Order: sequence, then structure tokens, then C-alpha cells
Amino acid sequence: MSAYLAYLGVLGGLLLPALASSSPIGPITKIVVTTNGLGAKAEGCASFAVTAQEAQAFFDKAVLISGSQQHDFFLYGPCFARGTLETRYDTWQWEIRSMGTGSITATNGDTFLLGDPKQESSLADD
Repeated sequence: MSAYLAYLGVLGGLLLPALASSSPIGPITKIVVTTNGLGAKAEGCASFAVTAQEAQAFFDKAVLISGSQQHDFFLYGPCFARGTLETRYDTWQWEIRSMGTGSITATNGDTFLLGDPKQESSLADD
């Protein structure tokens, strides 16, 4: 029985760090907001602002999505903010849009689309 409990303790120790960060790119160590209020003036984008804490909250709940999933399941947000974030592996450029989508770009140019599942548009409205 004690060997089984020891196994569970080791397993829990391995899983807890993974559960502590739900970001799709692992633990984020630093977030910097470089520009807020980007987008069309007619859409009121000058007032769209994201704090570092709000960016962290977005990355904690965001999931990776494809371009077609972005098109089919999310509304296009005309306003956006940009910044950088650091992880163990890279410094990333990020963009968060006003309707719950965003992207991250690695230093090698690879870009990944993100979506907040709570901002997914309802198919019942079609």
C-alpha cells in the first residue's frame, strides 16, 4: 500500500506543474503590453485596452484553433492590442482581439491562432 501511495505522490508531483499553467505554450514568465487601441477609429478601437493581467487571463483559458475554426466559430474583433511574452522556450509576439481571439508568433515566424472558448459564437444564431 505504501508503494502505491508513493507512486501517486510522484505522479501528482509530475502533473501539478502542468496543471498550474493552462497556457497552450506552457508557463508564461513575463507579459508586456506594447500597444493598445489598435484598429478602426469608426469601431471605437482607441478605447480598447488590455492589461498584462488581462492578457495572462486570456492565455490561461485560450485554446489553439485553426484558421477555419476561427472563421466558423468566432466573431471577428476589429480592435486589438499587441505585446510580448516570455516562456522558457522563446519570446513571443502576441495579439489579442476584442471578440475573444488572438495569436502568438514565435521568433522563427511560426504563428498560432488562439480562441477563448467562452467567446465562441453560437451556431443557434445562424
